[in-house]
Amino acid sequence: MKRVIVCDSGLGGLNIAGHFFSPRGVGAEPCELIYINAYPEAGRGFNTLPDDRSQESLFRNVLEGIRSFAPDLCLVACNTLSIVWERLGAYWRPPFPVVGIIDAAVAAMVGALAEAPEASMLILGTKSTAASGLYPERLAARGVAPDRIRSLGCPGLATLLESDPAAPEVGARIAGYAREARGLFQGRPEKLLLGLCCTHFGFAAPIWRREFERAFGIPVGIVDPNDHFGGEFRAEKFSYHARIELFPGARDNISRYFAASAPAIAAALRSAEPESGLFELNSGEINAP
Repeated sequence: MKRVIVCDSGLGGLNIAGHFFSPRGVGAEPCELIYINAYPEAGRGFNTLPDDRSQESLFRNVLEGIRSFAPDLCLVACNTLSIVWERLGAYWRPPFPVVGIIDAAVAAMVGALAEAPEASMLILGTKSTAASGLYPERLAARGVAPDRIRSLGCPGLATLLESDPAAPEVGARIAGYAREARGLFQGRPEKLLLGLCCTHFGFAAPIWRREFERAFGIPVGIVDPNDHFGGEFRAEKFSYHARIELFPGARDNISRYFAASAPAIAAALRSAEPESGLFELNSGEINAP
């Protein structure tokens, strides 16, 4: 039985892990699923690090820690970490396959835009994902006209969703992003597709649709890369590992979110304890060009 890692900086990647309990295809391969929360320490995530090299060095430490689990595959669910992995993987690789979410996300957005030629795509992500310009660049390389693509950073939303996806503030925050997004378009698009390029955003998919349809007054479609990443596996065992304590409220609220669809995830979160030795925090020096 293969051992598969799902790695994210936080709990958003559980939206991908959840699919392993309701496989998308017949004949899914059984696996042991291990979730690695790569959030380094409270109040200090990857987006707070000073530069690219610091991010790469810390993520290398995460992958070195994952090595001890002897995985057959590591799926990097996080968009930010997938961007970091593309840089790190150019000059260093661990002794197991690592696959980021970016290619799956781009393919899903290209497919949705092909099916709706009248639609525009709004890429929603963390501040760093939006600022990277990576998704518009990759979409343009796949033949999508640049004038069909917009990007919006949503700082702080991932942390809020991790504590409680049902919190009233989530709807208020997303409504604010919808109003902000109106200013990105000169006219009203005929149809709008929302690319949820942060794994946490999938916790609030119905809210995204509701608030953006209310703000734009047009049909809004959701393209969630979480639904298109991970391969055809069926989890027969599950474990959760993190250096940090769960965010306030997350133990109860995220456990409740998965209670019906993936009880093994809910149970693992209810009993989760921090593991300080999961990976090293010191960045040190790495060999890079």
